[in-house]
Amino acid sequence: APALGATQARWFAHPINLNMIDSDFNPPSSEKPLYLNKFIQKPAAEHHKDVGTAERHPVVHDTADLIRSHAGDPHNKYGVAEWRHVHYDVAREPTFPRKPDLAKGELAAGAQVVRTDVWHDPKEPAIVSIAKFSPENFRPVGWAENAPQPTTTVPEGVLDFRTNRLPIGHADRRPWIYFLAASTGFIMASLIRTVACKLVHTMWPAKDVWAAGIVEVDLRPVQEGQNFVVKWRSKPVFIRKRTPDMIASSKKDDPIAPSMREPATDAERCKKPEWLIVIGVCTHLGCIPQPDAGNYGGYFCPCHGSHYDHSGRIRLGPAPKNLELPPYSFIDEFTVKLG
Repeated sequence: APALGATQARWFAHPINLNMIDSDFNPPSSEKPLYLNKFIQKPAAEHHKDVGTAERHPVVHDTADLIRSHAGDPHNKYGVAEWRHVHYDVAREPTFPRKPDLAKGELAAGAQVVRTDVWHDPKEPAIVSIAKFSPENFRPVGWAENAPQPTTTVPEGVLDFRTNRLPIGHADRRPWIYFLAASTGFIMASLIRTVACKLVHTMWPAKDVWAAGIVEVDLRPVQEGQNFVVKWRSKPVFIRKRTPDMIASSKKDDPIAPSMREPATDAERCKKPEWLIVIGVCTHLGCIPQPDAGNYGGYFCPCHGSHYDHSGRIRLGPAPKNLELPPYSFIDEFTVKLG
């Protein structure tokens, strides 16, 4: 690109050096009367008070009525992008900015200006002068009249519910907050209770298991000396109506009961002398013993040779314990309840 002449200007901070022709229709923003480089310095609170007392511009509905175009004509564009509504004109490349005139209210800016050089007042400490240089204390001339203060951002025809809202600290908000807190707490408590109940219920036996856990047995068909077998909780239960010889044989060994592998007397094993009720599973490895067999005539496990007497006590073999006694009770003379 050819070098720029001494009187030519170019776009500032643009990736391409576009030559610009000076024109009265497009003066630099700092020289245009609408955008004077003048600012008012006073506390920020007073600036905001001015907004409420300043005379506002009439209500407009078109951007063209709100801001004057900085270049071109809306009816004759003179090319692409010549008619644009912006607050400031295209900024020319700065050369040597002059020192601001504080007497005229111009803002101190530029690399050639320091704070204490511009704003230091001999009548006050430098730190106080520097504090007044805070940007919040400066507003451009006409800011109170031109600062946008929209009353609403909701288009016409759309309901605006902002007036129905209560401030965060308002007392009328508390019942609603209490209601939400109580509702949320109740819902959370209900969820926790449901989860806890489901967890506990998973540990309970099924209804069919409970139903099978209690069995009533009619004892009238059982003959004397017979080993009657019923099923209780998927296990065989031996119900034997003992003969007088069986009872006498069991009671005869009571004196040596303390020396047995699992000490127990015949009376401790049988609630009624004539009835022996035990679980028919060997306590060694779970085989089913055979009745009326073994060295003691009670039960014999053919798997590994455990011998039980007529009270179901282990007398010989590898079984560690006596035959297990199920929980039972006699409902009447001829009925027993297992479980």
